[in-house]
Order: sequence, then structure tokens, then C-alpha cells
Amino acid sequence: MLSQFTQGSRSFPLPIFRSMSPRRAVASGFRSLGFSLACFVLVLFVSCIASPLQAQDTTPQLQPKSSSSSTPEQSPTTRRSLENRRLQTKQRREAALVTETYTHRWEVYVGGEYMRFRPGPDLHNSGMGGWIVGATRYFTPRFGIIADARGDYGNNSLGAINGGGNNTYNAKFAVFPFTIGPIYRFYGNSKISVSAALQLGDIYGFFDKNTGPFLPQTVGFYPAGNVGAAITSIHLDYNLSPGLAVRLSPHILFDHFGGNFDHNQGLALGMVYRFGRQ
Repeated sequence: MLSQFTQGSRSFPLPIFRSMSPRRAVASGFRSLGFSLACFVLVLFVSCIASPLQAQDTTPQLQPKSSSSSTPEQSPTTRRSLENRRLQTKQRREAALVTETYTHRWEVYVGGEYMRFRPGPDLHNSGMGGWIVGATRYFTPRFGIIADARGDYGNNSLGAINGGGNNTYNAKFAVFPFTIGPIYRFYGNSKISVSAALQLGDIYGFFDKNTGPFLPQTVGFYPAGNVGAAITSIHLDYNLSPGLAVRLSPHILFDHFGGNFDHNQGLALGMVYRFGRQ
């Protein structure tokens, strides 16, 4: 009895296998196996060569930047325009700072001064040190009224002129000017300003401060008392901020003690504080 596998095999047409001898069938099988191996090797070789080529082709290429994304080189006209805009901006800031600085209505200042002062008709000018306080009321950024009080102290240790006067007594003295007058600011920027002032008033000469029982005239001083005085000065201000400045003031004090017309040079240094708006 045939098995089901044998029965199934009969249903297949197998003329080729039936017509071949066993030896020819084995040789044919080896040839088919060799051909298949050759084909496999050829396919593998072609795939190995094609793979790097394909990888190279699939590598993303860097695209050059478009000309629209690059920054164009500035032309001379563009550079001049930028420079003009910067200059205009700087000028506007400077103008705003100058306006803020010089539109204050009030200034007060305090400081010290050194002055060469002649205390008598036959005495050399003596060095004096002292203080100064004052205030200014500005009606415009340029014009105002200034008033101040000063106190200066010295002695007659330098001796008489041409040997005159009983000056062996080394007496101390002091003077106190009180003056008021116009002031005009003729230059100013954000850092410095220059003003000129002319002040008129009174000066008290305290020449009998240290003469004891002697009259001031006996040691070569002027008589003690009040006389007219004038002060001309230049104020050089260096601005630390719109409301604060350092002031240097060379000046000349004119007096009329003893009927003589004397001029005394001095230099003041102090601080200025500004406040209020015009």
C-alpha cells in the first residue's frame, strides 16, 4: 500500500528526473550550485561597491549662504550718515546737559581764600588767610546778582617799606568785606563755565585787634573802621554734576583805608551748590 506522500508524488509531473541518470543528475547539481555561488559573490561585490557610492550621494551638501543674508559693505554715504546721526545725538545730549546745569535760579558757595593785603601806608603787603560765603540769584542763564561776606586774618611781620613806621610790634589784624554786584556768565558747557563779577560794598578793618594800649597808627596800621570797597573777580567753575561744581576765583580787592587807594590780589577756592529752576 502506498503512503500518502508517495501518492502525492505521483501526481507531480517529473519527466526530467525520470529521464536523467543518477550520475548526470549529481553533475548537474554541482554545476547549479557553482553558478548560484558565483551569482551570490557577484551580487555581494556589486552591493559593496554601490553602498559607499550611495552613502556619498546621500550625504547632505552644505549650501552656500545666499547673498541676501550677508551684511552688505557700508558705502561712504552710509558711513557719513551714521556719523552725522551720532554727532547729532551727542550734540542733543550736550545741549540738554547744559540746559539742566545753567537754568538753576540759585547758587550758594563756600570756601577759603588767600590774599596779599597792605594793612598800612608804610607796610609791605602781608599774607592773609580766610573764609568766604556767598550766594547768587540768576535771572537768566547768564546774568545774576552775587553777594558775599569774607573774613581774612594776618599780621605785619614783613616790616615797613623803606624803614618807615614803628613796625617792631608784630600785631595781628583782620578785615571783613561785605559786597554785592552783578555777575555775568560769558562761557559755559557741560564741564566748565567762566563768569565775571563786579561787587561794591563795605570793608571793616580790625587793625586794633592786637595793639593793646597803642593806636593802630603807632605800629604802622591804618586806623580801624569801615571804608568803601570793591571786588572784581573771575569765577572758573568745574562741574561735578549739574548741581555741584568746584570754583576757583582769582580776584582783586580795592579799599580806601587811610585815604589811600590800595589793591590787594587774592585767590579763592570753594564749592558751589545750585538749586531751583528759572
